[in-house]
Amino acid sequence: MHRRQLLLAGAASAAAFHPVLRAQAPAGVAPKPLASMRIYIPGGEGGGWDQTGRALGASIQAAGLAGKISYENKGGKGGTIGLADFVARYNSDPGALLVGGMVMLGAIAVGRPEVTLAQVSPVARLTNDYMVLVAKTGSQPATMAALVEAMRKDLGKVAFTGGSAGGVDHMLAGMIARQLRLDVTKLKYLPTASGREATALLDKGEAQVAISSYSEFQADIEKKALTPLAISSRKTLYGVPSLTEQGVNTELGNWRAVFGPGQVPEADRENLRRIVVTATQHPSWIQSLQEKKWLGALQHGKDFAEQLTIEQAIASAVTMMLRLKS
Repeated sequence: MHRRQLLLAGAASAAAFHPVLRAQAPAGVAPKPLASMRIYIPGGEGGGWDQTGRALGASIQAAGLAGKISYENKGGKGGTIGLADFVARYNSDPGALLVGGMVMLGAIAVGRPEVTLAQVSPVARLTNDYMVLVAKTGSQPATMAALVEAMRKDLGKVAFTGGSAGGVDHMLAGMIARQLRLDVTKLKYLPTASGREATALLDKGEAQVAISSYSEFQADIEKKALTPLAISSRKTLYGVPSLTEQGVNTELGNWRAVFGPGQVPEADRENLRRIVVTATQHPSWIQSLQEKKWLGALQHGKDFAEQLTIEQAIASAVTMMLRLKS
């Protein structure tokens, strides 16, 4: 294996599922409940970030840590539009949280916006999810083998769709093409703001394959409106064979997290962290993990801040190697 292939494989492994950390709020120090909180979701309604943000908000309220929670959605460009808006409007609000994750890191690496995660403060990583490749039931490709054959025949005629340009869905499509030793610059990728939009492109025939977290396509898979071709975990998950098990040695995970305002006192940042960590111990959050088939991957404080630095480097390396463009 060439050096570049080794680096890509290493990046994929590092970006995949991190072991669940049984993190607890510091003993004897309870979070201070807030009269109101705002959860800012830089993606469309119904998408993975939206589901995560609203599930967390429900758990915060169920734990008695906020009297009122408001939600705000503003999608586009992998969350970077919402990130900039959050910084401009709520970066001094001690009760504001911003949802984000690996998708945003890829979008930042590709688009190089003026506002980055350096302007906000990391609070906690919450979940990890794996991406599933789906096709409209009754259409082609109907299997992963058929998709591989079509890609090898003419990569440019296979339209992929998923989240933002440079995000994990785009990365995964590029990694598959790379693993098949195809010219990644010929990859046709149509970015969308949510799984719903990606499904719509399949229905219209404008894309043949959609990629997103399993939770976003779960309902349509169960209704048999979508056919799962493969999943990006190491082994079969949710009854879907992995890419690796089907001869495409590729694995990639999609984590989600929350960030706080960057211009509030340290005491307020610490209180937000305690609120989030305590909420993730509540039965309401545990139920959400089970229902959405998310993998709990709680990490916070210094550990999360250090891991975030590593993840940013991984996102930059992968987008550069795959020559992904916005």
